[in-house]
Amino acid sequence: MTADAELIASMTRLGFTQYEAQAYTALVGQAPLTGAEVGRRASMPASKVYETLARLETRGAVLVHRSEPVRYAAVPHTALLAELRSRFNADLDAAASALDRLPVQQEPGMVWSLSGRESILLAFARTISNAKASLFAGIWDEELDELGPLLDAASARGIDTHVAIYGHKALKGPHTYDMAACGASARLRLSGRRLAVVVADEDDAVVAEFGDYTSDQATVTTNPVIALLAVEYIKADVSGRLMISAMSSTAYKKLLTTPPMQAMLSPVATKPAKTIR
Repeated sequence: MTADAELIASMTRLGFTQYEAQAYTALVGQAPLTGAEVGRRASMPASKVYETLARLETRGAVLVHRSEPVRYAAVPHTALLAELRSRFNADLDAAASALDRLPVQQEPGMVWSLSGRESILLAFARTISNAKASLFAGIWDEELDELGPLLDAASARGIDTHVAIYGHKALKGPHTYDMAACGASARLRLSGRRLAVVVADEDDAVVAEFGDYTSDQATVTTNPVIALLAVEYIKADVSGRLMISAMSSTAYKKLLTTPPMQAMLSPVATKPAKTIR
């Protein structure tokens, strides 16, 4: 996308129409132009030029010199953007105030589903940011760039934060546990799937599965039983890693050959695809 195209796209996201964005951009930095000159510079149909300029005048984005012929000039972009920012912030404040007054009727303990990496990361971020006392998390390197700063910030504000890191990245503040070796074996055993967990205050949980070859999906809940299960999963995984690290290589290899361990670590069976008739 060219710089001009990016500018037009940004202005349309701010509420301008395509033609309004083109006309305003054509005027910026120019001496006053006639409507015909604006149309040529903006590559607009002649039938759309004057109605577009009239709307821009109404929006406070264009100044009009009513000479013969009429000429148009852009309001300086710094002033225009400052006004847009002020209106946007005022609208946000008004919406927040109105929404805060609405009654909240949310049944506790419900389990919700999410799909898509972006929405899942937002759910993780909300849970971390809203924590009031404790956080338990199991996070992979792939998600740590987005969630790491939030986990560090939680620790800095006094939240008891424990993070099992399935990879080689590091955090500054929380209690962290190196789970790189476990992560590598789990990814292999689960055919590229990665389980990530965040639990806040023992009752607000997000459990997600990211896949190299499968869709990303998650469960979000305030169900205390599921939250407890997720916390115990993290504790068990970390405890197992610490015990393995304390064992000799010979003892660990011997443990892997025992029938219970062989049964537990066998690859997870993949469900066959359903045949559609």
